[in-house]
Amino acid sequence: MMRALLISLTLAVGIVPAAASVQTRLLTPTGHTAVVDVYAPVGPPRALALIAHGFTRSRAQHVMLAERLSEAGFLVAVPDLQHTLRHQANADAIVALVAAVVAERKLDTLPVVLIGTSAGGLAALLASDRVPRLALWIGLDPVDAFGQSRRAARSLRVPAVVLRAPSSACNVSGSARRIAAWLPDRRIERRIEGASHCDFEDTTDWRCESICGQADAARQSLIVAETVKMACEAVAHP
Repeated sequence: MMRALLISLTLAVGIVPAAASVQTRLLTPTGHTAVVDVYAPVGPPRALALIAHGFTRSRAQHVMLAERLSEAGFLVAVPDLQHTLRHQANADAIVALVAAVVAERKLDTLPVVLIGTSAGGLAALLASDRVPRLALWIGLDPVDAFGQSRRAARSLRVPAVVLRAPSSACNVSGSARRIAAWLPDRRIERRIEGASHCDFEDTTDWRCESICGQADAARQSLIVAETVKMACEAVAHP
């Protein structure tokens, strides 16, 4: 059944896999050097997507998602976020990185999609009101222990998607449910049954699994497919 769902999601967004190029860049938009993987699609991009990783993680955790988005026509930026617990500082970096990539690639007319996993979901949400032409925010089991995202969530003026795991210590007792409840009406909230926090990293490792539970390849693929589908729908031409 899950295999059939994945096939249907792929057909629904019309994705035809094509080889994408990736460059690792050093950008300094906020005075601090950020390592960023930039995935370029074949042909002109339809939109820009930025993927923010989770707590103590890196850009290496979202290779599959970046590749699939690029195959679907997105220019994709995946930075290493420098701040472990300073979520607002990571949000500032996301805003600056989007601006830097837009200026460098001359994408100032294209929509933007922000995607974040765990604490990266929080940082991306905190950045959302300062990103021009934002079309969608996607939180992949986003976390917020102290209600820091409440104001940003309530004031979000674009559609939002929250894909979440069952409650656990690693997702701060299912804090994605609270984030979703603060969002305006234009939101989709979906619980991925049986998922661990690590399933929202498409390229996870033993460090995550030893703390947060084993990942499952089928669930990871489903989450990637759902994310790409929602991103494509958000930037589709009317």
